[in-house]
Amino acid sequence: TGGEFGNIVVTNVPNVGVRQDDCGSEDRTHILPSSGAPDYLWFSSQNIIYGATGITAFENEGSCSSGSRLTTARIIDPRLTTVPGTADEDTEFIDPRPLSNSPVYSSFDATPSDSFYTTTNYMGAFDTDLWISDWSYLAENSRIPSSESGDASTFCGDITSDTTWSSDITLSCQVFVSDATLTINAGVTIYAFLDDGDGKSPALIVLPGARLNARGTSAAPITFTTGTTLSSPSDRGLWGGLIIMGNAPVYQGTQEVEGI
Repeated sequence: TGGEFGNIVVTNVPNVGVRQDDCGSEDRTHILPSSGAPDYLWFSSQNIIYGATGITAFENEGSCSSGSRLTTARIIDPRLTTVPGTADEDTEFIDPRPLSNSPVYSSFDATPSDSFYTTTNYMGAFDTDLWISDWSYLAENSRIPSSESGDASTFCGDITSDTTWSSDITLSCQVFVSDATLTINAGVTIYAFLDDGDGKSPALIVLPGARLNARGTSAAPITFTTGTTLSSPSDRGLWGGLIIMGNAPVYQGTQEVEGI
């Protein structure tokens, strides 16, 4: 079997990234030959393979255990937005787009000199455009972000110093504001995912002592909404909500907030 495999991200690998057990006369190489196709199998050493601790990147068995072999790839976290390590058909929500500091934006292979291909500056299937958001099974079942939230900056982490959001934001995890003021400018939309990958719904939580300064206008309202594709306008339960926790006394003492 011959072929060229470059700019590939193989993630969520449980045991073996690439396994070969039936090889012919083809040359298996990590250096792209300048001629000889199709009698070679090129697998770029810049491809990413990532998964559980202790995975085997390549396994060569049977007729593939001798001669040239595939042995090299980047064993590194591709830093995708929300892809649980145990993702399967029952996973509640995923966002396979890379984070801004993802290694998919470095050391990628050059695009072949063929008008069939589109030149990109990343490896893998996705950049910031989630092109499956309007037509896939995942979209129809509210398991990926909506196309409306595609241009929003993704945010995940605690806010411990005064912060201003002046453009659209997507919450990919539960964001806690602690001992600081979060200012949201007029016209900003805050989206939130259905799930953070660990079974928790992303939400904005303002802790006691912190402040939320959000002053929208009728012409430029501040909107909080789900970043998930809606099956119908009445859908609910698709994000964790806005939770503001004060210092007022509560009957029976401080209560635990469900889901936090």
